[in-house]
Amino acid sequence: MVPVPPPLSPPLCTLPPGPGPARFVCYCDAEGTGAKDQGGFNFYVTDAAELWSTCFTPESLAALKARFGLSAAEDIIHRFRAACEQQTVTFTLLEDGASLTLSGGPLALDLNLSKVPGPETASRLQALTLGLAERVCSMERWLTATEETAASPRKSPRRVGPQQFLPDPDPQRGGPGPGVRRRCPGESLINPGFKSKKPASGVDFDDL
Repeated sequence: MVPVPPPLSPPLCTLPPGPGPARFVCYCDAEGTGAKDQGGFNFYVTDAAELWSTCFTPESLAALKARFGLSAAEDIIHRFRAACEQQTVTFTLLEDGASLTLSGGPLALDLNLSKVPGPETASRLQALTLGLAERVCSMERWLTATEETAASPRKSPRRVGPQQFLPDPDPQRGGPGPGVRRRCPGESLINPGFKSKKPASGVDFDDL
């Protein structure tokens, strides 16, 4: 049985995109039950020392959804996940904050971010670190279970089909069944159809 993969986690990406070294981590977060549509949903960008956030309020989040024709905050998450997969997320530091752009859709989402105060930054970075560690451990457990399942021997199912058998012997004579030629008395076993030669009798020394 193939192990069930871990549930889909909230999307995140490293910036700048590409093979070079990462400088920032960009992710989204929703606080509390039902908070996604109540102002608890936000984007965050961090360099592991400082933190920037969209700081959405219920009013600003509703204005963002109306501006880009989004029905719920989940639509923003889908846009963010697609932008992460397509590597079309751009983060820019400004003098009084930062900006985050999600491209790849009909309209690019331009978001303004503000710097988060120090005490809140520490608690959020701690939650991010622990969450990432749990995601890594969960993925490693799933990969290990998948490898063990792939390495375990599998029983090959028996193929059910017509079976061929040799003809049954004649139940009355105990000989071969129909289609098998009977050997005549004295016939050679090596060369069927020829009489076997008389076995040599040897030399009788009494007749000499």
